[in-house]
Amino acid sequence: MGRNTIIGIIVAVLLLAAAGGAFAYVAVSSNEPAAEEPESTPEPSPSASQPEPAEETLSEDQDEDPLADREAMEELGMEVAEIMTTWDPNEDFNQTAAEMRAADLMTEELADSITAPERPTTGTEWLEAAEAGATSQPTVTPNRATSNEVVSIEATWVWVTEDGDVISNPTERRLFFFNFAEDEDGELLVSDYSYDTV
Repeated sequence: MGRNTIIGIIVAVLLLAAAGGAFAYVAVSSNEPAAEEPESTPEPSPSASQPEPAEETLSEDQDEDPLADREAMEELGMEVAEIMTTWDPNEDFNQTAAEMRAADLMTEELADSITAPERPTTGTEWLEAAEAGATSQPTVTPNRATSNEVVSIEATWVWVTEDGDVISNPTERRLFFFNFAEDEDGELLVSDYSYDTV
């Protein structure tokens, strides 16, 4: 092989090498950078704090003002106690007649349970009032705080004639104890009662 041939081979190799490098450079430089993917929004972790629920409002059957209920019970108790200590000895066979007059302020079960005794009311005070044509005029007041379900009412009375003359000052008082319930319409009624005469 001649010298010129060898030199030609070397030149050809160098040319090929140079062409390949340029090609590689062009190939590499022509590559566009990959488009960036949008960042995903991270989902909240289960342990993340949640907003506190709004406060619950009172339901219709919850007592907004227990004192208002107490006042209503005392007012009803005083009304019933006044009726039950208002007697006309010339009209009433006995004192139970006044209790029966208050029946419309009681539950049906309580009203049905009131039974008048067969004997008439006697006693000096009752007989003197009957002779004078007097009726009792009571004064009623809440007596003292009891439980949330029971109201105590104190009643005293005088005997007054048709002319307005008082023939007897209070000589005794009666302490009533009332329980209450509401009917289907929500009306407050006396569901039970007892009393002590002192």
